[in-house]
Amino acid sequence: MSAVDATAAARAAGSAPAAVDPVLLRLPAAAWRALAPLGVTGAAALAAWAFGAALLGPASPLVPLLVVAACVVPAAWALGALHDRMFDHAAARLRRRVLAVAVGAGAPAVLLAWSQVTSAIAASAAVPLFAVLGFAALLLSAAVALVAVVAVPVAALRDDVGLRTVAVVCAVAAVRRPLGPLAALAASAAVAWLGLTWFGGLLLLAAPLLVLLSVAAAWPVAAASGVALPPLVPGRRPARGES
Repeated sequence: MSAVDATAAARAAGSAPAAVDPVLLRLPAAAWRALAPLGVTGAAALAAWAFGAALLGPASPLVPLLVVAACVVPAAWALGALHDRMFDHAAARLRRRVLAVAVGAGAPAVLLAWSQVTSAIAASAAVPLFAVLGFAALLLSAAVALVAVVAVPVAALRDDVGLRTVAVVCAVAAVRRPLGPLAALAASAAVAWLGLTWFGGLLLLAAPLLVLLSVAAAWPVAAASGVALPPLVPGRRPARGES
């Protein structure tokens, strides 16, 4: 091969599109087969929000906590169903998955509730300190949620590693590659906002979408930071006549 041919080949290789992540390739089929737990997660979130809004008021800081409490078990079920159809590796026990979801979703919800409380106190008592505390709690809630997007799916499958270690490793991974987790949070928050301001039925999609996008964001980000990716289920076999 001449030097010109070698240069052309190198340019062609450099301009070729990057291969799609194998986890993302398996996610649509896994989501289709996990529609039942995903649907239950969405229904639980919608029912909890409707109950909390009617009983306590939609602006109550207890409403996010109620929604998280209602979604913990079905979201853990959905994570197990997704992972069982994506990886050739048994998902963690339900107790471990429930704990991972409870910690990962509960911590940002508690911080968000605290932000609402302090902001309400600042508005009624005109104390600037509470406004600062409320804003700091809101920022911390967003940061914890960013880490949880990566940590919860990993902890729900890798039960050979402690939750503290998973949290530290996934925090580093989320800081190094924040675009995926940010996109997952932004898309889910947008759907929830549209449900609260336009059509309440969209709230049925917010929690399942967050579960799906968390799985989609977590494994590519974690694997790029050195977390061992479990063996994947075999891909689709070629149909007759395909090469």
